[in-house]
Amino acid sequence: MWEITETAEQLLNKVILSKYGLQELEEISHPIKKRERLASRACIQELVKLMGKEYKGIFKDDHDKPHLIDLNYHISISHSFPYAVAILHKKLPVGIDIEKTSEKLGRIAHRFLNDMEFMDCDGDLKKLCIYWSGKEAIYKLNGKNGLNFKNDIRIAPFTLHKRDVIRSEFSVEHNKARVALNYWEINGHMVCYCF
Repeated sequence: MWEITETAEQLLNKVILSKYGLQELEEISHPIKKRERLASRACIQELVKLMGKEYKGIFKDDHDKPHLIDLNYHISISHSFPYAVAILHKKLPVGIDIEKTSEKLGRIAHRFLNDMEFMDCDGDLKKLCIYWSGKEAIYKLNGKNGLNFKNDIRIAPFTLHKRDVIRSEFSVEHNKARVALNYWEINGHMVCYCF
């Protein structure tokens, strides 16, 4: 996890960007979005260094899933100002997401929650945020377009804690995969990750 306190210029001096990464950054005009993007790269760069490997940047595949250049590790990144998060695993696919708890989730809950999940939330914004962020993390874990948040990704009812693990599953072409979804809360943000 990276708390974004630096300017875009300071982050640019810290982060190695590939040609693809530089092009991607040039397409971002909003200053905070630019800082978020750079901080998420800084976060994954630090994880790679902790593994004792050389970080050469990130590229995205046809499904918009990020991959490390010249390393076969699995990664996932996310950001929600003022935080960026990243996860890395040598062998297993991973997914991570961070979201700020907001009223907006209540207005769109019917789009991403199935009936059981909707009843479990009962309007609780923190639980809604975990469901949304959890489904995002699972979507990223799968790494391919086409998963329907409402129908293909299911998160079991849970009791809200500061940090916990929730049983979850997703379906791809009539096959189900079970996932242990981890979450924690920090300063009004929910972080969910799985592998």
